[in-house]
Amino acid sequence: MNPNSSSYFSVAMSAKAFALVNVPSSAVSILLNIFFVYCMVVPQRGAEQLKNILKVLQGSLVACNITIHSCSILIVLCDFVIRDLTDVFMLYVLLHLIFYVMLYAMMTIVTSCHLKNTFYFCQIVPLQQSFFIWIKKNIRAFVYTALILNATFCLFCLAVDISSAIVVLNFLSGQINSTDEFSAVLNSLQISSNIELVDIFCRLGYMFLSIFVTLVSGSATVHYLWRHMKNVEESGLFSARLQRQMKMTIINITAQLLMNFLFSDGTVITEIVANFSAVFFDWNGYIICTLISLHSFVTTISMAVNQSAFRNGIVLVWQKFSRLLSLNN
Repeated sequence: MNPNSSSYFSVAMSAKAFALVNVPSSAVSILLNIFFVYCMVVPQRGAEQLKNILKVLQGSLVACNITIHSCSILIVLCDFVIRDLTDVFMLYVLLHLIFYVMLYAMMTIVTSCHLKNTFYFCQIVPLQQSFFIWIKKNIRAFVYTALILNATFCLFCLAVDISSAIVVLNFLSGQINSTDEFSAVLNSLQISSNIELVDIFCRLGYMFLSIFVTLVSGSATVHYLWRHMKNVEESGLFSARLQRQMKMTIINITAQLLMNFLFSDGTVITEIVANFSAVFFDWNGYIICTLISLHSFVTTISMAVNQSAFRNGIVLVWQKFSRLLSLNN
């Protein structure tokens, strides 16, 4: 496309804007998630004991959050420090790798949140269909199998993306001395382009499926809890404390659904526009990386608020810090 033509239209995010948005949120999120690891390894006295399945899912979320925000900081380092120390082609491969690590880490977050919703759905909602009854009886195997399949899918796609980046790197940096070599490189680029196109469609299909299943299971859980709360209220056997707990549960699940829906849809739309529209959109990948980073940051804050072990740990640390300040004063 000719940049001077009237049809040319570019939308992108500058490196400085990316750093201003992502560095503060990434620093806060990394510290919080490291603290979450401490809370999981060294639980506080009287803290709620999570089931092993939930511990695995929480661990998956924490690991992916740390990975995403570490990658965000690494992108900033590449732009402002490493760029002057390495070859431009190697920098291209490194940024390519970082972007896809972030993308597949976010997909794992979506999968883990979906599995958590499925677990709560099976525990809360009375099940009548044989399929859901089977899932409830085999929930441990179902969760572990889903996580293994997700990891396998992400690692395979990551290998494909790295291979594609290496092919492009060889084309950009290699010396072509004959027509046969030129034809071989063009064939490699064509094959790589076709594989990457299939990879994009697989990612989009995976994301759409995860969004759909998350919305269905979460909406069913919220609907059941709301209907159950209303029925118990009418019976007059509903304490104020239990009512607050159920309302808070409904609000938390609804907020998580909206968060996953908005950020996942934003990521999907960004990737569709960037790959299939005539707009020269997000050519450096900073917009989609920012969406992924913000999704992970909001997930971290949600875990700090909704998970009692993390919330109580933060309150305890704040109380100790406040007492320390009062003693110094």
